[in-house]
Amino acid sequence: MNENLLTTLTEISEGHTKKIEQHGEQLSALQETLHHLTDWKAMLNQLTESDNHLNKLLTELPKQTKQHQHLNGILQETIAVLTRPQEQRHHHHFPKIAWATGGLFLILCLIVTGWYTTASRLDNYRDNDTKYRYLQLFGNSQMNRLLHYADSLQQARPNFFRDSILAAEKAKQHRLEMLDEATRKEAEAWQLRQKAKQ
Repeated sequence: MNENLLTTLTEISEGHTKKIEQHGEQLSALQETLHHLTDWKAMLNQLTESDNHLNKLLTELPKQTKQHQHLNGILQETIAVLTRPQEQRHHHHFPKIAWATGGLFLILCLIVTGWYTTASRLDNYRDNDTKYRYLQLFGNSQMNRLLHYADSLQQARPNFFRDSILAAEKAKQHRLEMLDEATRKEAEAWQLRQKAKQ
């Protein structure tokens, strides 16, 4: 009986061992299936996200189509404008800054000219003053009397003194011109006499 029991027990234990092995195989198959299911779930999530992205793209597609149509219209108008011959107008604008620069340059030239004229007049006054003082210091008594007389006339009637000097200079200039003209006429007469003799 022991033997029967032992064989029965061994058979039962072998049966259990086989069942445990089968259950282990089934369990590993289930784990592998579960692993595949998690991969499929991740893929399904990716597909769902892609589907959401596609849905967004599909909802935005009409907006982009309208934008593309608008852009296409603008491009057509631009092409039409560019195919027409362009009228070329040349505008030569002299900028205001150039006018201002030119004006400032002219003002600067006028100022420099004024300074130069003033300086030359001042130099003439100084030279004339120096000459006058020289004649007063080193001139003879007759020269000093003449200078004193001229000073008195200038102080008494300054306009008359100036006008009389200008008139005397003008008369002297006129006499010189007449002398030049007489000399020229005499030369012409001499040439005519020479031609007449020949």
